[in-house]
Amino acid sequence: MQSYFEKRGPRLDTSLPSVRHLQDLIRTATVVTVRMRGGVELEGTLKWQDSEFLALSQDPNAPLVLLNRDAVVLLRGLG
Repeated sequence: MQSYFEKRGPRLDTSLPSVRHLQDLIRTATVVTVRMRGGVELEGTLKWQDSEFLALSQDPNAPLVLLNRDAVVLLRGLG
């Protein structure tokens, strides 16, 4: 019988430059603009990332918006 931890998906490869850059944006709370497939643009700060999603905060009093990494076309820091 497998444990919960054995069922986890792939780990985030922190040796990749893109992952390290996103971690810097999260750490410094840099405002970013994100363009999604279909042309929708969102603005806010990244709170966390995992191997499948990015969490974007658009307003401190609103819930986080989860963005599927596969649907992100462009991510640009505004700071």
